[in-house]
Amino acid sequence: MTGELQIMQRYEKALALTRSMLEAAQKSEWERLVAVERERTSLVDQLRDLDREPPRDARERERKRALLCEIMQLDEQIENLTRDWMRELREVLSSIKAEERLSRTYGASSP
Repeated sequence: MTGELQIMQRYEKALALTRSMLEAAQKSEWERLVAVERERTSLVDQLRDLDREPPRDARERERKRALLCEIMQLDEQIENLTRDWMRELREVLSSIKAEERLSRTYGASSP
């Protein structure tokens, strides 16, 4: 297998993992999202080491560009979903902290 083919297969795998991440985020499967993101990060690190030169073939360059564009679009969707989740999480944590303060303030003085 040629080096360029191996690189393109890794980009295809990165896209598949990104799709899986989006699916996990859409289903609020946060642990799965984190696990798949770790796997993709490892793959991206490999690509940084392996993919030093642009593909020689124009079709391969275009395919790589298309893959990267789709990955970036999916990442944006994932970011929007996780931003909402993080906001909800902050609200829940704030509510819990407020309950704890009330409990300490009024719970201690209860008969």
